[in-house]
Amino acid sequence: MRFILSLVVSLGVVTAAPFELLSKRALGDHEWTRSKRDGCPVYLEEGEYEFPHYITQISQVEPDKAFGPQFNGLITPNDISSVFSFDVPESRADANCTLEFIFPRQDQLKTSQFSYEGAGTFFFNGYLAGSCPGPETTFNNQPTPGVFPPFPPIHMEPGYAYTLDVGPCTFAAGTCVAGVTSSNDTTFQFFQDKDECPIGIYNAYSYGLPCPPEYC
Repeated sequence: MRFILSLVVSLGVVTAAPFELLSKRALGDHEWTRSKRDGCPVYLEEGEYEFPHYITQISQVEPDKAFGPQFNGLITPNDISSVFSFDVPESRADANCTLEFIFPRQDQLKTSQFSYEGAGTFFFNGYLAGSCPGPETTFNNQPTPGVFPPFPPIHMEPGYAYTLDVGPCTFAAGTCVAGVTSSNDTTFQFFQDKDECPIGIYNAYSYGLPCPPEYC
């Protein structure tokens, strides 16, 4: 995960640029299934992925406001950003971590909804591994920044799954990893939901050599 690049890159095991968009895959209606036999590219295998363990927001306009724990992601142009945090168990030290944002169309969702308005430009920036958000998090009191400067923007729109990173979990195992998502031109609010039709950001586990992102 690029949330942990501050540790991984120093050992020379990373092959992609931080938060480089590795793949963008259309979500066809036939892909909404929980059967691997159908090759669903957004299949979340039970017990083999992490839902964000903490979600909160920060505001540039109200930099000392603490939003506390949230269920929704909320992003507004040049103001509110969403912070997502994952706990990676120590037992996952030998796994691969795939960070993916799943963004279905509204008609593909069963138990969630979203609002989306704008050009679709998003920025993902990671914090230092082990430095994660809590009830006290504000724009002026964020987790410790990672070692990388801001990364290139990513375009996202409904109807696609976006693989943001595939990398070893080794250096995050046993701690938390977090990052912040912002935009300069888009208002986006969604209920992070892992039900029949998932939406939001997830960390999926796999073992052995990672498969090419277009097939994962």
